Amino acid sequence: MLTVGKLLSKIRNEKSISLEKAEKDTRIRMRYLTALEDENWKIFTSRVYIAGLIRSYSTYLGIDPEKAMAYFRRDYEKLEQTTFKKKLPRLQFLPETQKLVIGAVSIIVLFFVFYFGYQIKLYVSPPKITIISPEKHTFRNVEKIAIVGQTQSESVVTIFGEEIFPDEFGTFRYDFPLKKGENILEVHIEGANGKSASHIEKYIRE
Repeated sequence: MLTVGKLLSKIRNEKSISLEKAEKDTRIRMRYLTALEDENWKIFTSRVYIAGLIRSYSTYLGIDPEKAMAYFRRDYEKLEQTTFKKKLPRLQFLPETQKLVIGAVSIIVLFFVFYFGYQIKLYVSPPKITIISPEKHTFRNVEKIAIVGQTQSESVVTIFGEEIFPDEFGTFRYDFPLKKGENILEVHIEGANGKSASHIEKYIRE
């Protein structure tokens, strides 16, 4: 049965495109391209991020992205339906030990309450973005500047219609050509939670 990974690999090989060339052309790291073709979804932490990569990679290979996504949804939804449960043995404790266990469990429960509360906050919040470089906004005799930004690693960054995928540390790069006068850079980000945000920077070329 043809799957999205087999489809991507088949078309890439038919076109004699190496993974190295695909990485360079798409700006998607080779380990992610390999994971897509091998359907190794466990290295990704977000379905949104996987979908973005599949759309970009399939478009690059000349595959209808909707066709590729249809294969992905069919196989991934089957995977999502699989759950694993592990039973813990029931232990018997003495009264003194029970107090210690209850105290320890209470601390652990509080920790997870705060932890999941924080995770929920991250989930419902739009992604944050920081422009690391360049620090200055006025340039002279410079035709192009390298934009370096920081956001969540599983976000999809879009600049002037071009999708850019951050590395595992959330860092992304973009070469921004400057014309004379004011130049507006608008960065759009879609997080793994589906929330989006925009960031605008102004650069001046004298």
